[in-house]
Amino acid sequence: MYHKLNKFFISLFVILTWSLTLNAASLPDGFPKCYNSDVRTEDFCPMTAKLGHKIFLVDFTTTWEAPQVEWVKGRIFGNTMVGNTPPYHKISYLKIDDEPPHSQKFIYSKCRFKKGTESQKYPGEKVNKKCEGIDIVKNIFKTWSKQITDVEKNFFLENEETKQSLIYEYIIHILRETSSDFASDYKERELVIVSDLMQFSERVNFFKHCKSASMKLKPKKLQKADKCRDFASLLKNEKSFANYMKATKPTTEMVKNLKVKILFLNHSKEHGRDLYVTLEQLWKDLFAYMGIDNIEIIPQIDYGKIKET
Repeated sequence: MYHKLNKFFISLFVILTWSLTLNAASLPDGFPKCYNSDVRTEDFCPMTAKLGHKIFLVDFTTTWEAPQVEWVKGRIFGNTMVGNTPPYHKISYLKIDDEPPHSQKFIYSKCRFKKGTESQKYPGEKVNKKCEGIDIVKNIFKTWSKQITDVEKNFFLENEETKQSLIYEYIIHILRETSSDFASDYKERELVIVSDLMQFSERVNFFKHCKSASMKLKPKKLQKADKCRDFASLLKNEKSFANYMKATKPTTEMVKNLKVKILFLNHSKEHGRDLYVTLEQLWKDLFAYMGIDNIEIIPQIDYGKIKET
């Protein structure tokens, strides 16, 4: 009897120890154990650890239509954003418009608070009953959620055509400047770019680089971007931009553990229908030149004619 009890308690001890070890191992180093002592109240971020940072860089240099707004909303806000962002990872929203990159400020930049519920995907969602109350955690999550909802309500209100689209410059600014808080000391980094990818500035104009020979034969008023020449041609023909890229190219450390996701806006009404094929490849080669190889491009599908109201 004694031996059976002894074996039972040993087995129980092993199971409990294994369970606790497994739970601890499933959380990253530095993950806050208790929100009231390990998390900053002003931005919901861990006191010490930098677990992850996701920046949504949204291009408003071209006027959007309703289907574009709805498509982007569903991917960078709401349940999709929450479900694809681990607890205590930082979330930031930055617009590309007529403002120079150095003058632009984040619309929002705080960490995603945990829900206080069980989750197989994110074990850190649940409450630590030793030092956290479930009602308090859920109320804090509601407060954080309301902040995101308020950002969403005002995010798409202003959208006007601009005289330039400094997509490349904004990317470099985010990677280089400490004000972006996007350095490689974060364990995970994701830059989500929402754009039609039509860079145009004093140095380089993709509207010119992305015109076929047959398109150039048409009257200027009828010309539009329809096919991009390759990246090698861009560097060969645009010497100023080639030298500029060489001078501003990010270091290996800047692109370490970096993922880039592009939500490729459909602007086929302004450009050729098949422009996206060559434009997508042009940017893939451009990112490769920058040393960025972890790239995912999600093109928006055609949305047809807009019903007049």
